Amino acid sequence: KHATAFQGHDVGFCCLGTTRAKAGAAGFVRVDRDYVAQAAELARAGGCKHFVLQSTQGANPHSAFLYLRVKGEVENLVQAVGFDRCTILRPAVLLCKRQESRPMEWMAQQFLGVVSRVFPTAYSVPVETVARAMVATVLQPSNGKVEVLENRAIHELGKA
Repeated sequence: KHATAFQGHDVGFCCLGTTRAKAGAAGFVRVDRDYVAQAAELARAGGCKHFVLQSTQGANPHSAFLYLRVKGEVENLVQAVGFDRCTILRPAVLLCKRQESRPMEWMAQQFLGVVSRVFPTAYSVPVETVARAMVATVLQPSNGKVEVLENRAIHELGKA
């Protein structure tokens, strides 16, 4: 019923996601795979030529871990939609401030914030860098129909 919101755009950006803790396993799959795939289909039907998807490091449709498996599945579904160009970003742990409390994520971010001073592109990336990389990829010439940018490439592109 929201198809008109997806019409008339050359580029689509998707960062949609939730957590298993917040939505349960079925809700996580519905949001992170089904809603994202539906958004891609609506965008393509509305004329979108280039779709930019934020996924995650380690995405793999054959993973034993639900999170990585769902992210891998949605990457495949989005590619199958048939955009002229599809860019998939696979950031590592996102460094950001959240409104909701996630104690384990907060501890990981504190640790990775220190580690990132020594290994800045290995284990984490600020969300601002991901956003800049998403925009920059649209402004650069295509390297093919499907581009997959891993964490190091996101850092490099996000600084451009």
